Amino acid sequence: MRIFQIVANRFYNLNQVQHPNKTASNPSIIMTKPIPYDTVSFTSSRASGTPLRRLAEYGMQDMYTGKRMLSHGMLSKLLKNNVYEFNIGKLVSILSKYEDTLQDTELKVFGLLKKKSKQNPHIKIDQALKQMYSEHEPKLITVQRSVMYDIILKASELLKEGRMTQLSFDDLMSLIRYSNKKLEKGVTTAHFSEKEFIYRLQQVAKQIKLKKHHAENVAISKIIRVARTMFAPQIAEKRKFGRSFEAKKLKMEYQMQPEILARNTQIMKHLRNLLEQTPLRNHKDILNIFNVTDAKVCGSPTVEPFKRSEFIYDLKTILKSLNDSELEAEIIAKAREIPQATEDVSAFIVKYADDTPERIVTSLLKGSLASIEHIDPRVQQVKDNNIHVKKKKKHRKKKNSASGNRNHLKNYGLASAYINSLRSNMPFDEWVRRHPMIYKNCQKSVDRLIELYHAGVFDVVGLEKEYIYNFAEQVKKLSPKEKPIILDLSKLN
Repeated sequence: MRIFQIVANRFYNLNQVQHPNKTASNPSIIMTKPIPYDTVSFTSSRASGTPLRRLAEYGMQDMYTGKRMLSHGMLSKLLKNNVYEFNIGKLVSILSKYEDTLQDTELKVFGLLKKKSKQNPHIKIDQALKQMYSEHEPKLITVQRSVMYDIILKASELLKEGRMTQLSFDDLMSLIRYSNKKLEKGVTTAHFSEKEFIYRLQQVAKQIKLKKHHAENVAISKIIRVARTMFAPQIAEKRKFGRSFEAKKLKMEYQMQPEILARNTQIMKHLRNLLEQTPLRNHKDILNIFNVTDAKVCGSPTVEPFKRSEFIYDLKTILKSLNDSELEAEIIAKAREIPQATEDVSAFIVKYADDTPERIVTSLLKGSLASIEHIDPRVQQVKDNNIHVKKKKKHRKKKNSASGNRNHLKNYGLASAYINSLRSNMPFDEWVRRHPMIYKNCQKSVDRLIELYHAGVFDVVGLEKEYIYNFAEQVKKLSPKEKPIILDLSKLN
C-alpha cells in the first residue's frame, strides 16, 4: 500500500441597526445617523463602499431571516478599541448589545461564554474557550471518526464491486490514516505551499484591515506583495505537477532539492527581516504562520490540526479517478457530515480555542456582518457548462450591459454574511421555497428601507428612491411563479 504525504492546499477555511435601549421597545423610531456605541469611546468612522453598504450603518434587517445585522463600521470600532482584550465579564456585557445579531451556532457559544463570565469574570475569552476545550474536543472527534469509518466501509464495498481501483483505495486509506494522526495530535510532515503561506497572510490582513490601523495595513500589504513576487517562480514551477493526489509527493521531493530548499530558506529569512521592521513584529498570528512555514520549508515534522476543508479537498482529489460523478457526490456528501465551526458548537470551540482573543471575537461576529446579496446569483448567469469559455465571457458582458444584469443596483439586497454564503448560487425561487419565512422578512426589509428613505438617509448615502421599486420588482420577478413575493410599498407614497 502506498503512503502519500497529505498536505493542505487550502488553509482555514452585524450591523448596529437600532439602539438597544431605545428602539427595541419602539421600532418606529428612525435613526438619521449611525448610532454611536455607548459603552466604549470610539473615534468617528466613515462608512465606505456602495450606497447599500453605507445604508447598513443605519440599521437593516437581513432580507431572508429578519434578524438585524452588524455593520462593518461597528465591528471595526470594536476591534480598533481592543475590546477583545477585556476580561470576559466586561466583554460579554459589551457584546450582549449585539446578541440578537448572532447566528445560531455563535449564539450558543455566546451563551456558554455568558455562563463562564459569571463563574470567572476576570479571565479572557481565549482562556474561557480553552477551559471548554476538554469537554468539546472528544465530542467532535467521535463524530469525525464516525464519518471517516462510514467512508471506509463505502470504499470497501466499491473495491469489492470493482467500482474503485486498488490504487484509489490505497490513497483513500492513506488519507484516513493521516487524518486520524492529526486528530490524535500526532507529528506529521507536509510539503511547503507558497500559495498557502500567502493565503494565510491574507486572512490575517483582513483582520488588520478591520481595525483600520494604517501603519499595520501598509506593513502586511508590503509583506504579501514581496512574498508573491519572490515565490512566483516556484509557484509557476509547481503547476507542472498538477493538483492530483500523487502530485503532493512530487512537490515534497521538489522542495527538498538543495537549490530550492536554499532559495525558500533565504526568502523566508528576508520576509522575517522585513516583518521585524514593522509594527507587526510581535503579532501572534503572523509569527505563528512564519514558524509553521519555516518548519515546512525544511521538511521538519509539525503538529497539524485536522481541518475539515482540507480533508474534503483531498478526498475529492482521490475520487476524481472514479469517473463516477454521482458516486463522488455521495461520498463527499457523507464527508460533509463532519461538523464545521459555523454549524456546530464543539467544532467552533475546538477550532478557535488556540486562537487570539481578537480572532475569536471576530469569528463570533463576522457571520452577522451585513453583506451585499445578489438576488439573481452570479453563477446562475453562466451555469451552462457546455458553453465555450469565450462564449461565456461574451454572454456575461452582454448580461452586464443590460438593465437587468446581476451587478445592477436593482439586483442587490442586504443579507448577513453567513446566510449569503449559505445560499451561495441557489436560484432565488428555490431558496424561497425552502425558506417560506422570506415572504415576511423581505417585507420587513422593505419597510425599513421606506423608513430610512422618509428620514432622509437615502440622500445621505447616495441612494435613489427608485431602488426600493426596483428591488421589489426584482424580488417578485425571481420568486416562485406559483406564489410570487409581492411587497407592499404603500407607505412609500
